[in-house]
Amino acid sequence: MFSYFSKSALLTAGIAASGCMALPQENDSVVGDYLSGRYAARVQNVDGAASSYSSAHINSPSAPSILRDAFFFQLAAGEIEKALVFAKRLTESENAGDDGLARTVLAADAIKKRQYEIALALLEEPIPADYLQSTAKIIKAWAIEGKSGAGEALTALQDSFGTEYKGFYPLHQALLAQKALQIEDARASHEMALMAFGGSVEHAAYGAFLERAGDDAETKEFYELLANDPGPSRHMARQGLARVDNGGVSLDFMNSTPAEGVSIAFYSLANAILQQASSQRAAAERAGFNVGAANYNMPLVLTQLAIHLDPSFDDAQRFAGAILNAYGDNEKAVEHFLSIEKTSPFYEQSRIEIAAAYAALKRDDEAIRVLRSVVRDDPKALEARLSLSGLYAARDRHGDAVKVLDELIARLPEKPETDAWRYFISRAAANLELDEWEKAQTDLEYAVELAPEEATTLNYLGYSWAERGLNLEKAFELIEKAVALEPQSGAIIDSLGWAHYQLGNYDEAIVHLEKAASLEPGDPTITDHLGDIYWQKGRAIEARYQWRRVLELEPDEKTAASVREKIENGLTDADK
Repeated sequence: MFSYFSKSALLTAGIAASGCMALPQENDSVVGDYLSGRYAARVQNVDGAASSYSSAHINSPSAPSILRDAFFFQLAAGEIEKALVFAKRLTESENAGDDGLARTVLAADAIKKRQYEIALALLEEPIPADYLQSTAKIIKAWAIEGKSGAGEALTALQDSFGTEYKGFYPLHQALLAQKALQIEDARASHEMALMAFGGSVEHAAYGAFLERAGDDAETKEFYELLANDPGPSRHMARQGLARVDNGGVSLDFMNSTPAEGVSIAFYSLANAILQQASSQRAAAERAGFNVGAANYNMPLVLTQLAIHLDPSFDDAQRFAGAILNAYGDNEKAVEHFLSIEKTSPFYEQSRIEIAAAYAALKRDDEAIRVLRSVVRDDPKALEARLSLSGLYAARDRHGDAVKVLDELIARLPEKPETDAWRYFISRAAANLELDEWEKAQTDLEYAVELAPEEATTLNYLGYSWAERGLNLEKAFELIEKAVALEPQSGAIIDSLGWAHYQLGNYDEAIVHLEKAASLEPGDPTITDHLGDIYWQKGRAIEARYQWRRVLELEPDEKTAASVREKIENGLTDADK
């Protein structure tokens, strides 16, 4: 994680075109479209915002704020050709207030069309927005590469160094140095890129470089280290090791075109903005602030630009799809994921996301079919198996979940990776639903053995023991260690409070349950527990208030039925 954005730059990047400006003084049609655009933006409907702001602009072409919004949301919607029309109008208007995004987009499109002189002219003047300055200099270097070659591009990039964040530069220096046949400089820059940012693109580019360098031992060492990371990185490592064993090499990133280089630059910026915004959002939540719905508009805009420049860029397709899934635009998300081929290290993750999209659309059979297809075709698709088991469990098909997890765990090596605790915890949870306590306990204990510093494993085993009155001293030791590891986790603090509740330690329980509810006010289980402890403390009015809140939080039907009974009759011996 890094912090290269100023506060104002981050705000500009994070809430751009979010409808914070004054209402335009125009006719009813313009006002209606404008308000529709603001509402669509607020509910994360980027297609609706793009359409409404574009309509408003047609009827009010002189309003700069509407023009900026129309441009921005057409980008977010992936309608790049439409956005280019608005970008040109922004650059031609003296009072449009473009922060440089429009010029940058026009320059990138010119590079896609190999119009390098036009791109350089657009980037001749500095870009005003802090968040774009680093990327704009990289884009300019790729325009120079297209016009004059990699050597001049490297010199221009080095000469352009200023006060801007430079963490993105090493990867592009590596790609350009490789094109200029400066192999040792390329190696050094690749290594710097891993230290500076170290994302999936940096990993893939360095791995491919090592393969071509011909040092099999060094290449294997890198991929074996990368294989410790879950998800796409593990697939990337597995594919790389297979190539080395078979005497092949990757040609990826060997001769990147200017359009591909600019695509990577936009994607890296999108990833960085999202990471930093997510980090700040998480910190705000831990501090007790109500942060509202997440806004990923700027990362989505930049990723759509990356895809426009290089539609075969699988990581960008996955990234855009993930944001759209988060926004609830599941159908459009699926379109991005479907573009990812089986040979891609992102294939398994893309199918997991497709299944999530179908599940959100209540198309459960299709979701299950997608995951079963992945599992059938790839015996090593462990994450797809885990997701499939979760899909079954969410639909109370716990026996099916256990069966899938049995098959998954049977495929693990004798000494599994540390993150394999997730598989054992999931099987334990399913077995608990089936009243198979002994089997569940075995898995929970092994999960703690695998990951003794993982708060989730400690909490799950400790709470399960405490709830049953087993190993109480050790149970509370585990839960308290989990709390120490994640002191702001409402779920874990709830477990500590609920364990005390189960033992009748109501004075101790209420302290933890109230803290858990303050940390996770939207969690129906924690709210239910708070209602229960209030009842036990003789605070019936507050108890019923909390139980009514549970129903507002849309719990599962089993919890809802239990809560309705408690609202009507209070706690009975069966509920305690």
